Formats: sequence, C-alpha cells, structure tokens
Amino acid sequence: MTSPSPRPSIRWHEVLLGRSMAACVHPIAAWQSRARSFRVLLVASYFVVGYLSGLAAFALIQ
Repeated sequence: MTSPSPRPSIRWHEVLLGRSMAACVHPIAAWQSRARSFRVLLVASYFVVGYLSGLAAFALIQ
C-alpha cells in the first residue's frame, strides 16, 4: 500500500521559476544548454531586465 504524496505534481510555473533562477545564478551553465530556445529566452530576459533597470534609474534621477 502506497501512501499519498503530499505534493502530487509539480506545477509548470514552479519549474519555470526554478530554471530561470538557476540560469541567473549560473549563466555560463545555462548558456551551454543544448536548447536554442532557452538561449534566446536567456538573452531576451537579460535585455528586458537591463532595459527596465535603466528606466528605473532614469526615473529615480528625476
């Protein structure tokens, strides 16, 4: 008899959040991933974060 798992499945957004956090902590390992779509997502996310950081810096200057 098996006991029921307290957590039956991992939700996709938890997996996405975990992988994106791992990519931020270890960008070289993330870049060496074989998935080209993940590389594109990595570059796009760095661009968006940099753009938003720049906008926030300009807003704080004024």
